[in-house]
Amino acid sequence: MTLFEQLGGEAAVTAVTAQFYANIQADATVANFFKGINMADQTSKTASFLCAALGGPKAWGGRNLKEVHANMGVTNAQFTTVIGHLRSALTSAGVAANLVEQTVAVAETVRGDVVTA
Repeated sequence: MTLFEQLGGEAAVTAVTAQFYANIQADATVANFFKGINMADQTSKTASFLCAALGGPKAWGGRNLKEVHANMGVTNAQFTTVIGHLRSALTSAGVAANLVEQTVAVAETVRGDVVTA
């Protein structure tokens, strides 16, 4: 069974993604990256990415993450903060600790593409 399936599939990943962005928007240290962004669209894109990365049935067809984040100036500390918001969203959704850590490990694989400062 894939991690995507263990988490509850697309609906569950989308719900966690929505909470993840709510957490980010409430955090002044990282919220500025999303000023002027259509958050419904951003949530949909990120949920699609996560579904694919977690072993879901649809391949990721979005933009290259390195290109998207190239000029954003995201630091390692900011990425770590964002990972913390993902961990919190998963935990608040009742995801088992081992699945939280597996999901965070998948998210960590893109650190090198997102951190640009």
